[in-house]
Amino acid sequence: MSERLYWDAPYETTFSSKVIGVTPEGVILDKTLFYPQGGGQESDRGRLVKEGLIFEVEFVSKEGEDIIHHISSELRNKLQVGDLVSGEIDWNFRYGVMRAHSSQHILSALIKNKFNIDTAHATISFEDVSLQIARDISDAQFKEILNEFIRVCTIENHEFHTSLISRDEIQGVKGELRGKVPDQGKVRLVELKEYDLICCGGTHIKNSIEIGPVFIYEFSKGKNFKYKVGFSAVNQLTSNNTDILNSAQTFNLPATKLIRNFQKQLEKKSILQQNYINLAITALKLVSLHPNTEINNVKVGLLEINLDYKLIQKQFKEFPNEYLLILKEENNKIHLLSNSDKAQANRLLEPFLNKYGGKGGGSPYSAQGTLNDFPVDIISELSF
Repeated sequence: MSERLYWDAPYETTFSSKVIGVTPEGVILDKTLFYPQGGGQESDRGRLVKEGLIFEVEFVSKEGEDIIHHISSELRNKLQVGDLVSGEIDWNFRYGVMRAHSSQHILSALIKNKFNIDTAHATISFEDVSLQIARDISDAQFKEILNEFIRVCTIENHEFHTSLISRDEIQGVKGELRGKVPDQGKVRLVELKEYDLICCGGTHIKNSIEIGPVFIYEFSKGKNFKYKVGFSAVNQLTSNNTDILNSAQTFNLPATKLIRNFQKQLEKKSILQQNYINLAITALKLVSLHPNTEINNVKVGLLEINLDYKLIQKQFKEFPNEYLLILKEENNKIHLLSNSDKAQANRLLEPFLNKYGGKGGGSPYSAQGTLNDFPVDIISELSF
């Protein structure tokens, strides 16, 4: 059994210990500051030292009550049961994970307290959190949560407290708990006054203000959050702020009006796209009624147009029987649609690929390709 020093001393970085077990993966110590991966939190990393020999620890796992420090296989035989070692965790990494884990508790608690929505899954790594909640929230609810979340992490002082209690004692606070109670003899509680009380075995900071800046880089489907904290958040915020200022200068706008202006441009683009689609549909209807020519009792229509293929297919269903539609698109692309057995699209495409070079293929009813050169008068070269 390994004594968990990281529970009582999460800010300590060095310790002395004794090897009590050697496994195929690494070594077990009688006590350790290394947090093993679990509960969604990434494990600590660092090193063990024995008489000047350094063993890099890149991963830590837990088996029952034993904590296994994974070290490289070529050095594993250098450690034996009874050896005394000193350990040192990577403090920068530990502190980044602590900040991230404590921030996740705050965010999950806010969502639970405000909207009674549980956290379905959380992954904690260095200065990065991925969180999924059980039900989706609206943009307005997201904004409300984000406002308080950032306040708590950056300008308000809220202390985290931890305690180890028995399963009997936990009955007295069960109604206040967020989340499930683990099936074990002793239960560790992590509390943030006025916000949260939860069973958790992870490492945490002392005060919420230590978390610092938060940068949400993904909020999708109303329930998936991804964000950065600490220096990673600072770097991302700095980069984004610089990009915004440069863009604002390019458009000769105040930075505060850039997003609204961008939204207006998107709205205009959307209107233009819809107008183009309407015109393209009108052009398809006209060419269906007034083909360019007729060959062997098959009507042939030609259009230069760039339009979603599914929309073209839908419109082609309205074309008269015995019709071949040729679409010339940008970058020398060609598309043939046919509802006639006399004018099979894939067979008609082959001579153009052979003569002008390129690649393509398809079926008797639909074929497409890209030509190295495009014929000046494609209809005059048709033969069927």
